[in-house]
Amino acid sequence: MLPPCIRHFRCRLVCHAISGPPSRLQSRPAASYAYSHPPMPEKLAFYNPVGPEPPTYPLPPEEIAPGLFFADIFSLVNPAELRTRGIYNIAAARDCEGSYPRGAECAYVDEPTTLFALAEVRRSGHPVLVHCDGTGEGVDFATALLVMSDRLSVDEAMERVTRKFPYISLRPTSRRQLLGFEGMLMEEERKKGRLYDHMASAGREIRQNMHGLLSKYLRTSS
Repeated sequence: MLPPCIRHFRCRLVCHAISGPPSRLQSRPAASYAYSHPPMPEKLAFYNPVGPEPPTYPLPPEEIAPGLFFADIFSLVNPAELRTRGIYNIAAARDCEGSYPRGAECAYVDEPTTLFALAEVRRSGHPVLVHCDGTGEGVDFATALLVMSDRLSVDEAMERVTRKFPYISLRPTSRRQLLGFEGMLMEEERKKGRLYDHMASAGREIRQNMHGLLSKYLRTSS
């Protein structure tokens, strides 16, 4: 379950349980998991056409960083697999197929606050699943989450993804946007650093002034 701090960040979080997933997040019948991977449609632009082939049978979500799991359209996503890994916090693309544990908290990756909410969940030590539907949004989200919460570069974050999913690549437009996001975060860190330096300098100046005033008062009193 989400820690209390998450309530401030949530934006239309949707509970996705076995008994009643949202209409855009439909449960896939168990029988449909026994298949060879389907032909990849053109919309799967983030799959590397010259890289390794996707798996021929569904595999459980992979942990791409401590406490961060990733699943794509070839992954086996069901309540049993997620409960085994203690995953009850999920960021999903709009057209994902699969089912999640009862009581799991699910937010869409395209919601404005989901990235900040899931970063907060990770900082609290709770496992998180990013579930991609084949459009590449989940890949973008997982990369951005690693850049934000793990302070990785875009290339380092993407390397974490491709280490477990070697057939995935980052779309050029997504890469440009993520590099801009990384630059924005770095600038914010620089601003914070300058603010802390200014506060430390002001604190030293105040202490020196107080010391001077106190010394002057003691000399006058004597």
